[in-house]
Amino acid sequence: MTLARHDSRGFDATALERSYAFLEECPEHLLTVVIALPTKSFGDLRERVRGVVEWREALLEGRLPPGDTWPPPEIAAPVRQALDQMGLVRFRRGQPELVDELLKDILAAFSGQGEAIREEVARRLHELEEMEREKLREQEDWKRRIELLKKTLENEKRALPAENRRKSVVPDEKTRRRLRDQAERDVLSRPRDADAGLSETWGERARLWNDVADVFGDLGQMLGRGWDLTLGVLHHVGWRDVLRLRELMERLPDLREVVRALGRLHVSETAESVAEHVFLPMRRLEEERREVPTPLVPADTRGVERSGSVARMLPVEAAMLGHPKLKMLWHARRAERALLAYRVEGVEDERTLVERETMERSESRRPALERGPILVIVDTSGSMHGLPEQVAKALVLEALRTAHAEKRRCCLYSFSGPGQVVEHELGLSPEGIAGLLEFLAFSFGGGSDPTGAAARVLKQLREGAWSKADVLFVSDGEWPVPADLMPEVQRAREAGTRFHGIQIGNRGRTGLHEICEPVHVFTDWLGVADGG
Repeated sequence: MTLARHDSRGFDATALERSYAFLEECPEHLLTVVIALPTKSFGDLRERVRGVVEWREALLEGRLPPGDTWPPPEIAAPVRQALDQMGLVRFRRGQPELVDELLKDILAAFSGQGEAIREEVARRLHELEEMEREKLREQEDWKRRIELLKKTLENEKRALPAENRRKSVVPDEKTRRRLRDQAERDVLSRPRDADAGLSETWGERARLWNDVADVFGDLGQMLGRGWDLTLGVLHHVGWRDVLRLRELMERLPDLREVVRALGRLHVSETAESVAEHVFLPMRRLEEERREVPTPLVPADTRGVERSGSVARMLPVEAAMLGHPKLKMLWHARRAERALLAYRVEGVEDERTLVERETMERSESRRPALERGPILVIVDTSGSMHGLPEQVAKALVLEALRTAHAEKRRCCLYSFSGPGQVVEHELGLSPEGIAGLLEFLAFSFGGGSDPTGAAARVLKQLREGAWSKADVLFVSDGEWPVPADLMPEVQRAREAGTRFHGIQIGNRGRTGLHEICEPVHVFTDWLGVADGG
């Protein structure tokens, strides 16, 4: 009797859990959608999870995954085309919530594209099968006609038996497989349009975000984080003029260069030092190996020569030693070094020290430089109403764009009559954007007194965070400069602050010239009028 063997390994209760551990990589709210995807089109569960994770990581980096990855190209191509047309992916960089929201719709679009392909294949297969049946029916008709002709020739005029009448024709299984393969090839070879469902769901949002990004540059990504925020910006009264002001600055490159020159260069306290590679001349001794020909190394025979060397003499010379009379002749020839001998030669290695000059690359590190903040003072008095107002607002918008692109702070002071000063820090936040839009929606009017705004700017320059700032003063200059203001301005200049002035209109020397150096006089009214 044989005893059953006992399995010493026992039952592994964690094996099932380990086999599905890869599911933890997939976000929980997407797991149901991933599981529901059909295996035939999207692979097994592990492949689907890996594909979704790859898509999510790529979208978080603001890009699409490579085109040859999951899912199959015929399913992914319409979705990729829709995303490219909308320019939506760049707004997803570093935004997990937005990525997951978009990814859910992408998976739904994948599922819809897979279902559409299956339906198209089924329709095409039906068409091919019908064509095949028609072909088989024609073949059957020809056979019956031939049989009928034979019977007619035999004078048999009775009708064909019932079993010879037209029968329903069904392609065999091998033919059906061939037709299905052909149907799939026909469907997959057709060009496919961008996914309409995804474009309909996200198209409007993408258009609005791109409008914001056209004005604010990368700041559009920040606005894209919140649908309500974007709508709030686009529905704001100040947004009506933003696009026109942006176009205006494109036509005024000289003013753009003034804004971009603002902010003193200074050593960054946070950025890493910049490494430089410098090539320096160096002289060094190197050992050099040379081959020197010498007869002292008998490596090769090079011919015959006359010599006194017994070791190298020819055999005919050695024969003379055995002759009683020629022996004396041999000794005489040897003494005269006239014996015929083999000429040998070899190569000897000679090592010497040679001094050479080389270029040595040396890496040095210098402090990283960055520009300081921007302080903008805008005259909003009644004399600035009209075209000067448009130029002033366009300059403020460009200052914000420049500050954001270079990761700098920007603060706006607008003034009119005595005590009427409004301060907005144009930061990269909803509040900062709201302050900008409020300024753009504001209509200029009132008196003109720069004292309050200038005093607040001078005070802010004494703060550590703003000590490296430059000041941009935008006005028509139609105001006097108080006597007690100039000493403060002079001290700020001595500390390194530059006061750039943009005088709207050529009114000669004004109060703006006393505060600012240099003063850029703007007279290109034709460029402003073209934007109206």
